[in-house]
Amino acid sequence: TNRCFPFWEDFQQCYFSSTEKTRADCVPARDDYLECLHHFKEIARVRAIQTVERNNYAKNKANGTDHKIISKHASAKDDKSTVERVHKLEANVLNSHQNLNDIVEIYTIAQSTNAEAAFTAVNSLGRIYSAMWTKGLLKRTKGPQQDAAAAKVSEWLRDNYRQYTDLLRSMLGHREAPIQVTSLRLYLQMMDKEGQALGRAANNYVFPNDSYLEIIETVLNSDATSEHLVRTLVDSYLNSYDDLRLYFYRNVAKLASPDYDPFKNRGNKGARKNTVSDTFVRHAFAVMNQIRTVFSADSDASLWIAMPKTCGNEPDVVRAAAHTRAFSEAWLALMRLPLTADIYKQILLTMHKRIVPYMADAKSLMDFLSSSYEIGGSVSLLALNGLFTLMTEHNLNYPNFYEKLYALLDRNVFHVKYRARFFRLLETFLGSSHLPAYLVAAFAKRLARLALFAPPAGAVTAIPLIYNLLKAHPSCMVLIHRMSEDDAESTDPFVEDEPDLAKCNALQSSLWELESLQHHYYPNIATLAKLFSEPFHKPQFMLEDFLDHTYATFFESDTGRKSKKPPALATQPPTSLIRAGDALSDFMAV
Repeated sequence: TNRCFPFWEDFQQCYFSSTEKTRADCVPARDDYLECLHHFKEIARVRAIQTVERNNYAKNKANGTDHKIISKHASAKDDKSTVERVHKLEANVLNSHQNLNDIVEIYTIAQSTNAEAAFTAVNSLGRIYSAMWTKGLLKRTKGPQQDAAAAKVSEWLRDNYRQYTDLLRSMLGHREAPIQVTSLRLYLQMMDKEGQALGRAANNYVFPNDSYLEIIETVLNSDATSEHLVRTLVDSYLNSYDDLRLYFYRNVAKLASPDYDPFKNRGNKGARKNTVSDTFVRHAFAVMNQIRTVFSADSDASLWIAMPKTCGNEPDVVRAAAHTRAFSEAWLALMRLPLTADIYKQILLTMHKRIVPYMADAKSLMDFLSSSYEIGGSVSLLALNGLFTLMTEHNLNYPNFYEKLYALLDRNVFHVKYRARFFRLLETFLGSSHLPAYLVAAFAKRLARLALFAPPAGAVTAIPLIYNLLKAHPSCMVLIHRMSEDDAESTDPFVEDEPDLAKCNALQSSLWELESLQHHYYPNIATLAKLFSEPFHKPQFMLEDFLDHTYATFFESDTGRKSKKPPALATQPPTSLIRAGDALSDFMAV
């Protein structure tokens, strides 16, 4: 487990660094790891203490003095008798309603420090309450006065059931991942039985969202929530059952709302303001980002709460519009919360593939993407894809899109993490034949100017992109055909710092930078730049082939290339100690 992994690392490091003679030194590390897993020494210590306590209790009882045993349920033999006691009590409750009071004893054992007995008791209570939901003993009765006794018993059972669900919810925040997962499975099983019982009573589909909301609220707000619990929730439930996924989205939107009252129905008279924690944001995004299933109207619904045989109105769980609306509300609610830089970027990374296609109204993302695009830096680069998707597929009118894209194109873009993604999108944005020539010329000129100062990996990306732009927009070919004036004082009309593409005079300039790049210190870049001095007969480059180059790839390519002939390394053998013309020859002559 994660808890014992550090002990395993210590033992593994000791074992592999030792020899056969020194391997005995690793025994303490091994014992620590096994103790962490199985608690052998701890159990032996507890049993020894219990033995002493029982002996003291027997002596004090003989002397007439009171003395409590540490554990009320400590067995005189071992923990096995407590487990057997739990099974016996469970059988008594299931066989006769006259033994319902045994539930209290089982619940007491479930709260004990005896891990095995507590685990057995928790599962036993789950089976008992499942049977009671099936028999209808936990539903509220509205009978006449003569049924007052049955109503009182039902009320008592519901109070005990509430205590049991509170115990399960507290176990969701346990430090051990296996206990969290077990609690989640038991809680959802109880919710399944509750939903079926309520559905049979109402003759309609009923989803017990009050219980489900408590589960989701606990999981998302707990600092102890483990990756194992999140993965189990997503893989075993949210990706498999449409009703759980629908109400999960609804509950996330509810919990993220500032109007949500976290103290409702809990008897708390304190503040009512809903404060969303960073833990909630982190866990909510972790779950939502891993959900891959999308409900489709063409497929049959997979439901955790079974649909009754006779159902009145069509429930929301089988309506695609309800799923789409819940998906949209959950993501929009999450985006309104204060996001960390990492989560912000991850949302933008997946926006165009996992969020935009499934929104009820994709234009509702316009404010989030627009504000992200105006932030600048890597955030703006990541917002490009989603924003362009809204513009091309959802008719979003975003003014000055290319002006802001032009502003992003600076020397820092060759050094950011998402460089390849940006240039891939840039080629897409500039590929339309309806763009004016001055706009394309401005981007081509800016790329050529930046390539002069860019690292080799940046220049090798900019040159093929310029070539593709000129091939796609023949009206810009004047940039490489314009001859430079003979006047030595002539200047480039291009205004590099002008943000307005129409006023930067790029179309009146020339790509003289490409001629300079033909003399680049790296031969591969010089060869690539010489293509502009030849007729444009070659097809456009596949830009994907140039996006992932680094110094490492260049070095590997050059060192792995076979030379056509070996270099001349032979030198003239010396005929004397000091030859004429050497630095020491004049000194020795004196």
